[in-house]
Amino acid sequence: MKYRTAFVRLGKGVLCGVLLLASGLTIGFFTPRRWTQTASCDNQPYRLYVQGDAMHVNLVMPVDNGVYDWRQFLNLQRIGSDTNENYRYLKMGWGDRIWYTEVSDWSQMNVLDIGRVLLKPGNASVMYVQGYSAKPENIRCVGVDREQYLRFVNFLQNSFARDSQGKLIYVKAGAATTDGFFAATGYYSALRTCNTWSAEALDTAGINTPLWSAIAPAVMRQLPTCNCP
Repeated sequence: MKYRTAFVRLGKGVLCGVLLLASGLTIGFFTPRRWTQTASCDNQPYRLYVQGDAMHVNLVMPVDNGVYDWRQFLNLQRIGSDTNENYRYLKMGWGDRIWYTEVSDWSQMNVLDIGRVLLKPGNASVMYVQGYSAKPENIRCVGVDREQYLRFVNFLQNSFARDSQGKLIYVKAGAATTDGFFAATGYYSALRTCNTWSAEALDTAGINTPLWSAIAPAVMRQLPTCNCP
């Protein structure tokens, strides 16, 4: 009887812990870090773009918007296997190196892969970069000023790892001819996912993000829904 009582108490404690965690995550999902509204693309001089689906958030920006030219930082001829594209926009993301570079489809992920990604500490990360000759579709537009944009650029640049000579470390070309991977700073885990990184970049630029940003819908729901010009 004593063991049964202890087991019941343990079960209740675990249940309470799960309910508290679920409640906290739910609150974090809906609660913004700032209570001021994020600027739309109509009332600021510069624009950032965000592309998100049910699983992942990517960040999109012009190659050159008059404030910063990404050709000063990246060799655009060495993003993917296509060296002839004249890119006007770049899309970037950050994530687990093995997942990003070795798993071509979500359906190929198994329980062990998911467990490693979420629970194992010290998962190496990569930066994903894709070039576009025209603005990508299905994106949200956010307006920023010059200072905000430069903070955003600085955050992205600091996410790229460098070798002993200060050069970017190219990992491999991607599945498309216009995308590729670079070694990144930081480690992937359940506490810092690809979407957390995207939210951190947006937050650096003063853009509203949720308290809990591990999943893509939480990040996307804080962004303006205006059409992108």
